[in-house]
Amino acid sequence: MPAYPGDPPMRLDRMGDYEPDGYLSHLASLPTHSGTHVDAPAHVLEGGAGLADLPLAQFFGPAVMLDLTDRKGRAVTAADLEPHQGLVMRERPAFVLLRTGDSDRWGTPDYYPAGTYLEPQAAQALVGLSFLSGIGLDAGSVDPFGSRSMPAHRALLSSGLIVAENLRGLGQLPPRGFVFLCLPLLGLDGSPARAAALLE
Repeated sequence: MPAYPGDPPMRLDRMGDYEPDGYLSHLASLPTHSGTHVDAPAHVLEGGAGLADLPLAQFFGPAVMLDLTDRKGRAVTAADLEPHQGLVMRERPAFVLLRTGDSDRWGTPDYYPAGTYLEPQAAQALVGLSFLSGIGLDAGSVDPFGSRSMPAHRALLSSGLIVAENLRGLGQLPPRGFVFLCLPLLGLDGSPARAAALLE
């Protein structure tokens, strides 16, 4: 599981063993935004809701997958989203998942530094969809690597959406006809999540 550059890697330390303890147990240590994870508003908004403040129903629901792998450049623009507007408006999903192609570089040194991100106008276009619970993408962040202002995070999270990052396997999904789940483990600013798609 690649770690965001500068973050400590995940560690698993054994705490108990079958002999002499009679059980197996480990201590897991990892940043809350490791691997496939969910961002809560508290990630970038002081006083914003943490994951524990959000209803469980916000973490699953009908979804659509938009294939954006043929776009030009690293950024996802509002123009890249426009051809998919008909599908989104017909389905009115709880989640829009963006297939950027970044997951093909999972684990490589440039996965984060050369990662896809959302231009602010693209984030605003998604914010304007009142039926959404959240968005997900197969890239490391919705903002450019190293961004401190994090405009896409702020736009999405301040509107009450959740953001699922570092998804994998979106190429195996149809454009519609599935339920997306991204259930977090912890109740903080973000958490590793078990992401899955249930096909109808």
